[in-house]
Amino acid sequence: MSSSNTPSSTLTPPALKPLKLNSSGLGKTTKPATSKLTPPKLNFALGGSKSSGSSKLATPKLSFSLGETAVKPVVIKNVTPTTWSPTTTSLVLVKRELETHDSMSFTFAAADQTLFDFKPGQFVTLAVKIEDKTHYRAYSISSVPQQKQLRLTIKRVPDGLVSNWLADNLAIGDNLSALNIAGQFNSSDCQHKAKLLLVSAGCGITPVMSIAKTLLAQDSDADIEFLHCARDKDNVIFHAEMQTLTAQHSNFKVQLLLENSDGIVSKNVIQQLYPDLQDRTIFLCGPVGFMKAVENIAQESDFDMANFFQESFTPAADNKQQDNLSLDASGASTASVMLYVPDFAVEKKVVQGASLLELLENNGVPIIGACRAGVCGSCKCKVTSGEVKSTSSETLTAAEIEQGFVLACSSTVEGDITVALS
Repeated sequence: MSSSNTPSSTLTPPALKPLKLNSSGLGKTTKPATSKLTPPKLNFALGGSKSSGSSKLATPKLSFSLGETAVKPVVIKNVTPTTWSPTTTSLVLVKRELETHDSMSFTFAAADQTLFDFKPGQFVTLAVKIEDKTHYRAYSISSVPQQKQLRLTIKRVPDGLVSNWLADNLAIGDNLSALNIAGQFNSSDCQHKAKLLLVSAGCGITPVMSIAKTLLAQDSDADIEFLHCARDKDNVIFHAEMQTLTAQHSNFKVQLLLENSDGIVSKNVIQQLYPDLQDRTIFLCGPVGFMKAVENIAQESDFDMANFFQESFTPAADNKQQDNLSLDASGASTASVMLYVPDFAVEKKVVQGASLLELLENNGVPIIGACRAGVCGSCKCKVTSGEVKSTSSETLTAAEIEQGFVLACSSTVEGDITVALS
């Protein structure tokens, strides 16, 4: 696509058909049948049953009945909590739906039929058992909160252990455990304007769709522009759903940017599509390179970055981890250091610069690496001695950092190190 032309892949909403009412049911009222009320009956007895040889008064007894039916006390048993708790209740798969050739939506219900409470844009951490080993992965939620169903849309990835296993094996009625729902990228905590620009690419559409649907359901004043980028039309996740939303909501407009016909996102395209860009709040999710490109466009356009939010967690290829990945250009191993985990009897020579999470996993330390992007905090551990280099401390408090806590997924081992999980 020439950068001077506006992409032409805007979704055209289907025409709405007029609502037809059955006139036979209009204008008629049916007079309700009346029944004569039976006057209340009041019975009062003092002394109850006879008590021979005793002058002590028995306790008065009072009975009351209305009509012919005696009033009985209502007993409430086993009141179920209204909100799903991942620590006590499993998820049950109730629906599988193919979105594209390599992505699928999984819809779950809580085993106790409670509601799912979360902030639009957040993700849930699943515990998936594969060949007697439990793996933890975080997936963004694509449904809206306060419903009895939770939808996760998952894309196959090369060598993806968990994502591909779910697509190939998870069947209707199967149960999965979950750890928590988390994520700072959401429309509740991120203060936004009434006018928004939602930008996504690939499976990054998942949390952004949750934000869009929730705002449309709750905020009639929202003005939502949605820009989604994909390789071609066949790779557009939620294509039919977006068409439905554009037909139902005049304040929701979608623009598709297809790489094979429109080219890639650029400053010129953004400025042509959204001349009121400065009046909007941007929510962005997609591959890391794509998000960086959009962030650069916003900065070059003098956009107020206080109104710019992007998802720092993006589902990555959850490959089987290896602790021998760090090799130099000739294939020879780099310098080695010592890893000590006293609580689990680990004392091993490892490659300097390797991922701390991978090293702990491969040496049998039961650490949870869910998002693997330094966002969810599940892999928090304490470095009691030694040195690591960390790229994220997003979920750690200042006090925890001072005490030596790090996120293993975002830390590399730089020297001899001793680690504890608590």
